[in-house]
Amino acid sequence: MTAAADFDPASLDGLDRGIVGIDGLWCPSCAAAVGRAMSAVPGITRAQVSFAGASAAIAWEKGTDLAAMARKVSAMGYRLTAPDLGDGMEERIVGEMRRVAIRLAVSVVFGMWTMLLSILLYINPDGIADGATGRAFALAAGAMAVPVVAWAGAPILLAGWRTARVGVPGMDTLVSLGVAGAVAASVWSLATARCEVWFDTAVMLVTLLTLGRLIEMATLRQSSRSIAALRTALPETARRIGEDGKAEEVLASEVRTGERIRVAAGERVSLDGLLSSGESRFDTSVLTGESVPRSIGQGEEVQAGFINLSRMVEIAVTAEMGARRIDRMGVDIATALHARPEIHRLADRLARVIVPLALSLALVTLLVGLATGMAGAAAGLRALSVLIIACPCAVAIAAPVSHLAATGAAAVRGIHFRTQAASESLGAVERVLFDKTGTLTEGRPVLRELHLQPGLSRARALALAAAAEHEVVHPVARALRESGGQGLLASTSERFSDGVAATIDGVDALIGSRGFLLRHGIAPPETQAQDAGLTAVYLAADGNWAATYLLGDALRPDAAATLSQLRSEGLALGMASGDAEAPCAFVGAEAGLAPDEIHAACTPEQKAELVAGGKAASTAFVGDGVNDMLAIVRADVGIAATDASPSTIALADVVIANGGMSAVAEAIDISRKARRVLRQNLVFSVGYNAVALTLAVFGTVPPLAAAVAMAASSIMVIGNAARLRAGVYTRSAQPGSSLSASA
Repeated sequence: MTAAADFDPASLDGLDRGIVGIDGLWCPSCAAAVGRAMSAVPGITRAQVSFAGASAAIAWEKGTDLAAMARKVSAMGYRLTAPDLGDGMEERIVGEMRRVAIRLAVSVVFGMWTMLLSILLYINPDGIADGATGRAFALAAGAMAVPVVAWAGAPILLAGWRTARVGVPGMDTLVSLGVAGAVAASVWSLATARCEVWFDTAVMLVTLLTLGRLIEMATLRQSSRSIAALRTALPETARRIGEDGKAEEVLASEVRTGERIRVAAGERVSLDGLLSSGESRFDTSVLTGESVPRSIGQGEEVQAGFINLSRMVEIAVTAEMGARRIDRMGVDIATALHARPEIHRLADRLARVIVPLALSLALVTLLVGLATGMAGAAAGLRALSVLIIACPCAVAIAAPVSHLAATGAAAVRGIHFRTQAASESLGAVERVLFDKTGTLTEGRPVLRELHLQPGLSRARALALAAAAEHEVVHPVARALRESGGQGLLASTSERFSDGVAATIDGVDALIGSRGFLLRHGIAPPETQAQDAGLTAVYLAADGNWAATYLLGDALRPDAAATLSQLRSEGLALGMASGDAEAPCAFVGAEAGLAPDEIHAACTPEQKAELVAGGKAASTAFVGDGVNDMLAIVRADVGIAATDASPSTIALADVVIANGGMSAVAEAIDISRKARRVLRQNLVFSVGYNAVALTLAVFGTVPPLAAAVAMAASSIMVIGNAARLRAGVYTRSAQPGSSLSASA
């Protein structure tokens, strides 16, 4: 794998902000430490480091020495690079995942022998821990722990040292303290001819945190694909029209502003521009979310990502690659990823208290013991007990085991929490905004009503529509074909921009918009389709109106009940859609939303503003399409609905694999329980440390009892978290059961 190029300050000349890559980030704590160090450089006004993006969004004053910032980061053991948002990032992540997986394998293989030998020493069958056999077991346990601590745990220890050195100790510092304390205490014990060792504690901490890192890397790999997914959704080529009027296929990146391109029916537009010939209907859902195609006339704007449905058109290019609206969305998404603050987990805040407190108490205990005339060995053992108890094993694993329990509980329901932050913060949201098309609704038009001329059967009307729309590429035609009509074929067919003329079974049929039939001298009856949020398609047979098909997007079966449940739980609700006002109002009313909770005709940028501008302290956004990506990133928790696009899934914090809208309520419920379990675990862990440290300082807890108590506290934390997963498994086995029972 080719290493990323070193950061060149000259590449940012004339600018006051930019994005740089960071090589060597191991964890969110590392990112926090680097961000703090970069912010301390004179002239740097903002430095927001994204562990997920392995990069930093920075802003600076004029004249700032950016090379000094690079040197500062280099002194911490990291390297600034040119930002890499393409395939190189994913390649780097895959390589890092492979290395972390190998470290985890080493931890498991060698660690299980350390754990087995340590258990034998704790149980002490037949008094083996008191003789030569016990000492041999203790030495063997230490030997098995060496590769785990010295190699598999090396990145953790290094990250713990780096973050502590710059004053932002976090989970890595906590674990490093626990590992170092357990190893130091074990070595001391062996050096004084004792058999009590605590290598199992060091092994357990390294293994648990390495497993967490591997899960985070898998999440990072998905996130690296998000912006690339925007690019791959668009064609890489365009048919450029030359001076002679002939079209030549070239790379879209070669087309310049002012040139014209040709787009055939059924093709996706590759560049932004103005329609310079004729009129056509376009599927604009990639940017607007509208399920119904929109007519665009000559001189009106067409954007990259739209699908041309009706006829070949020519477009005068107004934005080259890199300046298209969808490209600007990619930049906004990258900026939002950096601007989103990391959740300050309670365990990380506790680390800033526990780390210095533990070291200080151990030192004070040793000094006081020596000052009061205790023998050096006795004073050392007392300080050793303090250090062992201060090793914050229970605190260090409280957050990871709560997250793993929540992840397992959610997986039973088809819900995927992609980050630990998501499993903690979703339960704290106060407002939930939903996209309409594909989220609250099924995401495709279906036949809702059919009005017929007397004497025409429903089956024949559906068969005529299916035959006329045969092989026409747009959602409305597909809906008519799938409505049940069959058995007829068109002998002749001619397509227009807003309809089709065909001869079917001896009948001269016209099917299309009301305007299409009016141009052919046929006046179909008027409908209130638009007021009801429906699309009307009209059929004429042999010069007379024959049928009106009303199509609309169907509400998901569980949408209304889910919104009612969330509202009853005190959450503020809303809908933000790119669709027109009439269909939004209709769907919103069906879902139980008030008029002031419905926001129609929203651009992707306006959706993001709604998310960021809410009065609630925390907002979740549920969406499924590319046009929802910016809102999902800006939200405190972004949720990808069932059947969401791959690019949306790559950015979401929570993914609903199956279960529809009801799974959103279940995800919030599981997260609330996980938060309660986490708080319980942290309160217990801190309480244990406080009581046990007090006893150890006064010499009432010997080292062996300290080790047993420490292991017991960790087991209790794991057992409490397991209640969450066990409870959900039990309820999932009962049809119709609720998740409302308290954890």
